[in-house]
Amino acid sequence: MLMTDRDDEIRELRRQLEAANEREKAAQEREEAARQREESLRRDQRNTSYHEYLRLCHEELFMTLTVQDKARSSSGGTTDVTGKYYPLTLRPWDGFLDGQRRCHTIIEETVPELLLPSRNDVRAVARASNKRPVASEEDLRTFEHLAIEDPVENVFAVFGPRSQTCPGGQELDCKAITFENHCLSLTEPDDTDSDDGDIDEIFVKPMHRQPGSKKRMALHRRIPRKRGPDKWAIRTTLAGEKYAAFPGEYKAAHKIPAESFQKAMCKEDLFTRVILKISSGKVSTDGETRLQEQMEETVAKALAQTFHYMIHLGSSCGYLTAGKALIFLHIEDDPTVLYHHISQPDIDAKGLDGTVDPFYTAVAQLAAFCLQTCREPGKSNLWKEKAILRLSKWPQPYTEMRGGTTEEESPQSIHSASSYAGSVTAAQKLTVQLRQRTRASCNPQQQPDADNDTSDEESAGGASRRSHGLQASLEAKAPGSNKRKDITSGSEEGPSNEELELESRPYCTQDCLLGLKRNQFLDEKCPNVALHRSITGSMAHPINAARLLDLLHKDLTPPVRRLCSIRPLDGCGKYGRTGALFKISSRRYGYTFVGKGTFAAAVGSLEHEEKVYRRMEPLQGHHVPVCLGSIALVTPFTLPAADIVHMLLMAWAGDAVTIKGNGLSEWLRFRQLLLTCGVIHNDMRQENLLWNSERGHLLLIDFDLATILPDMRQTQLKRLSKKRKRHLHDPVTIKYSTGSNWYQQLIT
Repeated sequence: MLMTDRDDEIRELRRQLEAANEREKAAQEREEAARQREESLRRDQRNTSYHEYLRLCHEELFMTLTVQDKARSSSGGTTDVTGKYYPLTLRPWDGFLDGQRRCHTIIEETVPELLLPSRNDVRAVARASNKRPVASEEDLRTFEHLAIEDPVENVFAVFGPRSQTCPGGQELDCKAITFENHCLSLTEPDDTDSDDGDIDEIFVKPMHRQPGSKKRMALHRRIPRKRGPDKWAIRTTLAGEKYAAFPGEYKAAHKIPAESFQKAMCKEDLFTRVILKISSGKVSTDGETRLQEQMEETVAKALAQTFHYMIHLGSSCGYLTAGKALIFLHIEDDPTVLYHHISQPDIDAKGLDGTVDPFYTAVAQLAAFCLQTCREPGKSNLWKEKAILRLSKWPQPYTEMRGGTTEEESPQSIHSASSYAGSVTAAQKLTVQLRQRTRASCNPQQQPDADNDTSDEESAGGASRRSHGLQASLEAKAPGSNKRKDITSGSEEGPSNEELELESRPYCTQDCLLGLKRNQFLDEKCPNVALHRSITGSMAHPINAARLLDLLHKDLTPPVRRLCSIRPLDGCGKYGRTGALFKISSRRYGYTFVGKGTFAAAVGSLEHEEKVYRRMEPLQGHHVPVCLGSIALVTPFTLPAADIVHMLLMAWAGDAVTIKGNGLSEWLRFRQLLLTCGVIHNDMRQENLLWNSERGHLLLIDFDLATILPDMRQTQLKRLSKKRKRHLHDPVTIKYSTGSNWYQQLIT
């Protein structure tokens, strides 16, 4: 009996011990779980390292991209590249990954700490970017920004301020990289740059039925897109200067799968195959062959579009993406050759052991590419001008393409497609006509010299009258025969001595150009007065304003040569909604001033501004700049996102200033001055007031939005002015000195 009780007691003690152990184990597990949750919470909330951030962006963002079934996706349109530059040859970018590895290492060494966004931040972005499958270019735009470009911006926000601490980063001069919709230059509207064309905007219009009715009707209107790529990579230097580094293009993933790029871009003669196929006006009846031709044409157009923007920008690099394929592009000295590298991070970053290699992730590749572009000096205006003479515009064939086809064609495999061929033929004819005109106006050998003054060294460079330039263009022979004879590729060239001389040449004074316009004597205070009298040696101006316009028309016509007379200032921030500023100088007489250039769609606005200046003739040179007139450019001048075809020529007005307060008294004075000429400015902003050191006071600029009042109204204002004579001054005779009290109070 005693043994039984003892055994029972032992069993009870063991049970209690086991229960206590289990409770302790459970408590430890709860404690461990709590500790792990706390660590996980801290890990999710803390900043991440560079490698950790790359893996997170790859797994949580990039790999979550899903493409909607093509049958359910938006149809949109096809990429329209008619009239855009395209390359002749396509080649792999040898050494691309070596350069990427070097730049990746620089970032690794510069960003070693936990400085990048947390896991929670990345997952929050993932929730916003993965709401639905990508079904259009617009969807891809959102995904690319959130999953790739925004993380790259985050990387450079950390890298930039620390770049000087790493030996490899000190030579790159890169404080930040951002991806923006504007290229920091004049942007021309263009509805052909995107697959989706114009933007559809929904707006509400009242329904006019009964008085007081609140019914509304939803309508659509088309908003033209701005010319240019989907994104511009903007680089900020350590000094804070910003400029466009390279263009970026998006192509809907359901339209151009990564496999299509791989298959098409392995052919060096891709563009020859596509252009000759278009030129033939024939399409294959075999379904599989036709699909391959369509795929090659789609890829070629996508590449040509990005290439065109690279040429316009003068950038050596470009970037194209279609879903999970990243295509990096490069132009070396020869503008007809486009180098490429295709990156597929979903495949490339997958290690043999299933882990993610940070180097091959999309964010790492684009970040390293951005750093590579910092090593590229960019193309000079001289290189751009020569490149434009060498390149063909879609679908105009290169000379090297003529006289053959891309593949053997049998009668049973092809047939004439009248509608397709008709549209292509029409586009070809239009392109040929445009190129003939451009070539005739640009080729010195084909331009008659209408100026009998043999002392004019400009006469050999172009026609002196527009009618003669047009005659030359009509007589021009077909393009392609001698196109590359006089333009050699060579190595990339920097600014010539003449370009450097133009850059350093000071602007003529208001009095100088006013005297030129009014046939008065030279202004001895003009810094270029020695150049003005170098021909005649007299006290009078050697030419008049009309003759100057004729000479400038010749100076600015021949590509390459004209760079001695024109220099764009848009890179200095001197551009607006419809105009960009240029420094202009007459090669022979040294008259130096500015030209406000614009694109074709805004020529009317510039012509209106010229009329406003004519109305303000009494104020010119004193309160508004001297206006010399306008010229039409025979050969458009290419800016990153606009083709300049018309220029309004004016004296240099002065420098930007900061005005204290709202400058009400200043606005009132200018308002009174303009009203005496029958003009209302309509755009009184501080940016339109410039300090002119010659006059010692402010000058008013930008009259493209101004209103010209009817003559009757102007007469009434003059009568009113006489009645208030004791309160107003004659606008021409008002004199301001540098020490004027009211100006000193306005300007800081």
